[in-house]
Amino acid sequence: MKSRVPVILTLLVMLLSVSCGREKGLFILSGTVQDDTDTILVVGLDSRFQEVDTIVCHEGAFEWIYRPDTVTTLIMVLPDGRLYPVFAEKDVESEMIIPKVPDLISVTGGPCNDAYRSFNLASLDDSTRQQTIARIDSFITRDPFSEVTPYLIYERMVLRNHASQDEINKLIKRMSGNMQDAPYLTALKSEFPGELPSNAYISTLTLWDSTFTKKQFADIGGESDYLLVCVWASWTGEEGLKARKEMESLKEKYKLRHLSITDVSIDVNRLSWKQAIVKDTLSWDSYIDIDGWESRLIRSSATIDIPCYILFSSARKVYHRTTSIEEMDTQLDKTLPQHDRSSNNWQSGSRRR
Repeated sequence: MKSRVPVILTLLVMLLSVSCGREKGLFILSGTVQDDTDTILVVGLDSRFQEVDTIVCHEGAFEWIYRPDTVTTLIMVLPDGRLYPVFAEKDVESEMIIPKVPDLISVTGGPCNDAYRSFNLASLDDSTRQQTIARIDSFITRDPFSEVTPYLIYERMVLRNHASQDEINKLIKRMSGNMQDAPYLTALKSEFPGELPSNAYISTLTLWDSTFTKKQFADIGGESDYLLVCVWASWTGEEGLKARKEMESLKEKYKLRHLSITDVSIDVNRLSWKQAIVKDTLSWDSYIDIDGWESRLIRSSATIDIPCYILFSSARKVYHRTTSIEEMDTQLDKTLPQHDRSSNNWQSGSRRR
């Protein structure tokens, strides 16, 4: 028994030496690369990491050391454009594997990295925004304090699905109070359009049609109609053109419910707008407001993101605004008067119009 004492003491001394030699509070990320990646850019999701760092790979491997003050969400940017999050925590060692197959990047080590990896694997077959929202909602329910959630909202809701303000806000409100004030979410909420003014009417607004003939906004759609407007610009590219075309289904769906539809570009260059719509097959007339971002359509509806949809009442009051065609469809169904075929009257809810 006595012969074992020196051995035990030696092991204790070695462990103590290793412990003393390792600096506290560091996050260490090591990794392997199976493709031709030689450098990786490191950027932050929010103000907790505002610099840009570079990881240099040597013979398919790398190591990167960082001292976080708190859990810090980092984004690894690969040369081919792939992005992957890494959650840096004090006294945590993580491993990143970067294979040639784009969707199989993984980071293990640390509660947040492991939680994100599990979420990512479980969501590989999700194909709709509704599935994504439900999965994030369940994730928040299990851990309303998770530092992973702000990145999920950034990646899955903002980047991939262009989710509406309402959809994002519903998820944020499910989080703990502290997490609702996370730097990224605070910055994101500051970019949301404000509430619609209760007195937001557009009585006078000059537009131009495709022949560059002057038109008055009040005359578009008829006196008794609700008017749905897609606000866009040629610089929004395919996204703007797609947003306009998606209104075709709404025109057909609500053709018996006093809805008129049009789209208004805020291009300041008429030629750019005319070139963008030259191959149009839409069933309504399109217009341009050459005041650009100073357009009354923009200012009266507190819009900061286009393309978007704005619903006006017959008096041209701003009734609803959204960037989601699905949300506007729901709003139209609730708002527009129903046609009573038996009495040939229009009804909205229980009140006759």
